[in-house]
Amino acid sequence: MTGTIKRALTAGGVCLAALSLAACETPGVSDQRAADRLNNPQVDPRNNIASISQVLAKNPRDASALNLRGTAYGQAGDGERAIADFSAAIQINPQFYQAYNNRALIHLKMGRYDAALADYNQALAIKPDYAGAYVGRGNVYKDQRNYPLAVADFSKAIELKPDDPAPYYSRGLIHQAMNDHRNALDDLNVAVNYRPDAPDPHFARGQSYMVMQDYKKAFEDFQVAGTNKVNNYEAWAAAGQAAEGMGDRKEAAVAYKRALQINRESRVASEGLRRVGGEDA
Repeated sequence: MTGTIKRALTAGGVCLAALSLAACETPGVSDQRAADRLNNPQVDPRNNIASISQVLAKNPRDASALNLRGTAYGQAGDGERAIADFSAAIQINPQFYQAYNNRALIHLKMGRYDAALADYNQALAIKPDYAGAYVGRGNVYKDQRNYPLAVADFSKAIELKPDDPAPYYSRGLIHQAMNDHRNALDDLNVAVNYRPDAPDPHFARGQSYMVMQDYKKAFEDFQVAGTNKVNNYEAWAAAGQAAEGMGDRKEAAVAYKRALQINRESRVASEGLRRVGGEDA
């Protein structure tokens, strides 16, 4: 990241939020404090876009700035502008593997699997030891239900970067899809240990605990998922089901009511609340 961009980010209080557990990547961000700033979900991406656009007005061929603004557009849900910025960055610097990776992530979010695969493959052709691209490509294969290739990519990512929770989480989901909940728990436990505040690994782990009828642990995971993710009515409804499994009708009613406060149309929560003797939703 250039000094100019660093100053713009600092002056504008700019942070870029991750699009997923495997965040968009930027060059030159190696220390944890910088990574935390880039992955802060509390900052409005429109502020990011405005500040970085000021940098680009002075130097429109700054590939790093284009990559950063593309990430901000992606976080704001403007996929086409994100792709345009990543493409411009690649045109300026054809070896910019992070921009290929980021563009691939946007394509993946938009369901453009062939384009995503092409970009992930190009990122890996430039940098074969790039763990982030293996995670991304594995997610393409996962969405396509090509589980053997997905597992291979996630396992390679873990080999290259064993402290990244993303491939453990994604590989755990594949184990779940294959009804292999013991191996799913092994991977999801690692993901939770590395990111105890992340709601999605907790929710996924809770689902495996439910299948294995460990309702207490499932309830605890669903509570974390519901608390740490805004409007996560699915987690509270699942917590109600886990509490029912524990035989705790009172706790189940509390969880179902929380789900219905978020989404009155939740059938799981409304039926569960009636089942445990709560008010008819």
